[in-house]
Formats: sequence, structure tokens, C-alpha cells
Amino acid sequence: MAKICTKGDLMPWICAIMTLQPFLSFAQNDSADAKVFKAYPLAYYTPETRIAFELFAFYSFYAEEAERKSNFRFFATYTQNNQYLFILPWQVYTRNEKQFHNGRLDYRFFPEYYYGIGNNTREENRELYDFNALTLQSKNLFKIDHQTYFGISSHFQSLGTAISPDLELFDDVTDMKGRNGYNYFAAGPSFMWDQRDHILCPTRGSFLDFNLLLGQGMAGNHELKFAMLQFDYRKYHQLRPGITWANQFVAQITMGELPFRALPTLGGPYLHRGYYQGRFRDKHMMLYQTEYRQHVVGRIGFVAFASAGRVYNRLDKQIAQKIHPGGGVGLRFKISKNDQTNIRLDYSVTPDSKGLYIYFAEAF
Repeated sequence: MAKICTKGDLMPWICAIMTLQPFLSFAQNDSADAKVFKAYPLAYYTPETRIAFELFAFYSFYAEEAERKSNFRFFATYTQNNQYLFILPWQVYTRNEKQFHNGRLDYRFFPEYYYGIGNNTREENRELYDFNALTLQSKNLFKIDHQTYFGISSHFQSLGTAISPDLELFDDVTDMKGRNGYNYFAAGPSFMWDQRDHILCPTRGSFLDFNLLLGQGMAGNHELKFAMLQFDYRKYHQLRPGITWANQFVAQITMGELPFRALPTLGGPYLHRGYYQGRFRDKHMMLYQTEYRQHVVGRIGFVAFASAGRVYNRLDKQIAQKIHPGGGVGLRFKISKNDQTNIRLDYSVTPDSKGLYIYFAEAF
């Protein structure tokens, strides 16, 4: 699970070392073709959480006559500040890869910084609020041709918030609804073209994912109706054995009224490392990121990465202006001698913030 030691942490490197150090590990039949199960109790420290404890479990397997491994993961975290979250993601190929099921069940209570809406918000103006949320995301896809899938994508979220009336930044989301909680369900067609050699840590191939979500819900007494287009393209060039150049372009375009936490965002461990998750938030978003990955020795690897993106209120102006850059370096640690999945340690720098990330699997 992600551990983000951001700018201002008292002991970021202690956070990194404690997170990577497993106290306990279980493995069953750790071979290239067999099932693999691993569990780690972990600990880390940040000023925001003080001492935190997490149980992480990982199970991977090959379905019959499948070329790529399926996996289930589980994260349970509790902190000294009484913060907690439970996350269960899965990515499953059925026999002969005729179906692909990808989803995530997520429940959390966690304080979060809010920066406002738009591309020009300031780091020093952030404000803290509490929320609890239950989220279920699911894609159920069926093969229509070799490496090509079509199906249904769905997204449900129920969110409650505790926002102080003194938080002036929330004045700009009053008309967008959701500052006092909301519920919505969205669904629509989903298309995927997947040539990757590995789901979580690819080294070669291409990936294209396109979704149209039509949503409806309630924020207090106000009805929510919206649509969201999501586009994700990735290309992995294997320059030579052990070296991969990875690229990703992501775009999200919305229409209608969305609750503020459902708006497209930048930041966090996946999209624009170095910025706080939700650092930039608006109706539309575009991001490009690139990464150089190299195996060093044994289970250890090295990466260097860069990203550039921004959010938009309108797409007819300033498409390429005021782009936010970011970049950094990182280390990789394979969880198993015969499984390609990594634990990653990334340090990223941006014009207004820095971030140290300990996370499972690659960013993209």
C-alpha cells in the first residue's frame, strides 16, 4: 500500500526503511508457473500519522492456458492518529484469457488536504478536512479478438465529510455539490487493448484503455448527473534485456455536475508523483509521463522518471500553457525471485513540493 513521505516529514528515510522492511513473509511454491502468496506486516512513521501499522497480502496465479498472471491484493492500515483504510484490488484473467475482471473495493477514513479548484491553486493555501468513503470500481471485459476486450465499467461511491465552516477554500465548490457528502453510481462501455507482458510491472508491449461513464446520484437534496470520458495509452519499449522505456498519456473529460472529489485530479503515487494527491483538480485533465527502468543486480532495479500535466476548466484555451512538471528517481525490489512484481521506492521533485513514495507495483 502507498506510503507517502511528503515535504515536511521529520524522518522520511526512517519511513522508507521501516516500510520496506518486512517482519514476516510467507511464500508457497515460489516458482515461475506456480501460485505465489506473500504477507507482510509493515510499520512506518510520518508527522501526519505518527506510528502506523499495515498488513499487506498478495496472491498471484495463472489461470489455465493464460499468458499473464492474475492477482488479488489486500491492504489494511491503522495509525496512531486513529486513521484507517482497507483496500482490496484484483486483476483476474479467466481460462485462455477470454475474460478480464479488474476492480477495487476501498473503504477509508483519512484526513485529506484540499487545494481548491483549478490549475493555479497555491501549495501554501491548502486546508485539511476529514472524509470517509466507500468506493467500488469494476471492469468486466470479454475478449472480442486477440488482446482486444470489450465490456462494462462501473463505479460506485458513498462519501461523508466533516468540513469546518472556517475552510474558505470550500466556498468554490458550493455550486459543484458534495461538500457535505454524496452518493453516486456510474456505468458505461469499456474498451481495452492489452499487449503487456505483465499486468503490474510491464517490460514490453502496449496498452490502451477507453471508458465512458454515465453517472447519477445525490448530494444532499441536489441530483447529480454527469458523464466522464477516460483515455489511457501506454507504450513499453524493451531497449535490451533488463532495460525498459515506459510512456503513458492519460486524459479525462467530464460533462455535467460532478461532486468535487469525483473531478479529475493530478498528484499521488500514480499520476504526477511529487504532487500531493488531488493537488490539482478541475473538470478535465491531461498528463504525460515517461520512465526509464533498469535491472541492476539480483532483485534490485533503478528508475528515472518525469511527468508533465495540468487540469482544465475549458479545453478550448491554454491547452499547452502553464504545464506542471515533475521528475525523480527510484529503486525497485522484486517481491519474489520468479515473479516480476516490484515494491517501489520513488523520490520526486516538483516546483512546489517533494514526495517520497513506497508503493506496490509500478506507477503505470
